[in-house]
Amino acid sequence: MKCLLLAPTRYPFIRSIGAGLHANGLEVVQVDFRDLFGTTTNALNDKYSSLPRRVRRLWEDPYVRRTNQEYLRIFRELKPDLVFIYNDQLLRPETVNAFKEQARVAFYLGDHPLYTPTNPYNLSILSASSCTITPDSFWCEQLTRMGLKNTVVDHFGINPEVHHPVEPTAEQRADLGADLVYIGSASKTNWGYKRARFLDLFSGMDLRAWITGPMDRWYREFPALATKVRPHARFDAAFNNLVYNCAKLAPVELVPSLFHGIHVRVFDVLGAGIMPLCEYSRDLEAVFGDTGMPLIRDYREAADLARHWIGADDERKGTVERMRAVAIARYAPELVIRRMLERIFPAWH
Repeated sequence: MKCLLLAPTRYPFIRSIGAGLHANGLEVVQVDFRDLFGTTTNALNDKYSSLPRRVRRLWEDPYVRRTNQEYLRIFRELKPDLVFIYNDQLLRPETVNAFKEQARVAFYLGDHPLYTPTNPYNLSILSASSCTITPDSFWCEQLTRMGLKNTVVDHFGINPEVHHPVEPTAEQRADLGADLVYIGSASKTNWGYKRARFLDLFSGMDLRAWITGPMDRWYREFPALATKVRPHARFDAAFNNLVYNCAKLAPVELVPSLFHGIHVRVFDVLGAGIMPLCEYSRDLEAVFGDTGMPLIRDYREAADLARHWIGADDERKGTVERMRAVAIARYAPELVIRRMLERIFPAWH
């Protein structure tokens, strides 16, 4: 069977989706719409994306039209049995409907279409889906109430080809290491404020935060972060894995679009073999509740919780082993894709 995977190549966790598809015997062709254009065109598109809609569409509409034309050309040449889509990938309803006439269509939502509306059609195109995977039980309930009956909760867990334990050199530990490490991006919105406030909980400790984008706008309110943040301008899975292996804990906040869900970073951190110190969510508790996983239920308790687990080496390592066992047994990418395929193709074994 053939699968057309429409997903960005720059996100490391997309490799988990590809690995799961390959492990189930599918021939996979991945297309990132940015690869359909040159560097200059993509740079202009990024620049125009921050402009008001009435101005932006003068540039954006031809860009999106060309993207969908290329998708259809590749689809007709490949003749896939399945089109698997991350978020919306600039798709238009008529393109997805054309896919559906000759193949099954499935989605993985990394962002909630109601709260991160990057595409005016990113909700309506889900109507063509044979299976939509979400990382949040609230999203699933909400979309199901809207009539999207093929929506399920699942998580692409540890991909050992991407995140795994390694032994850093002394030089790497000195350059990258800390008791707590964080890897993420800055934002000028309320999302960015929440991230800065979360990281500031640990600013009195040995923390290094590798941040993509300008973080200095938040230093007036959280001045201690200025010495903790290191600029980080790349999506590099190998670098991220190394950084995690140079630490004891990795704080993971509940990003604003997740209500009850689990951030993919939890599995990245576990893959590297260290403990994620997570902001509480219902789904985290449901999945890892029997492992002894620490959860931040009140920001005022976060620093004390971190100090305890930094100093409790044996307890921490035992808890990480139990969490890894759950992630591998239930959420290996091969298993997630197999569950999806069994929903889409009733005869799938």
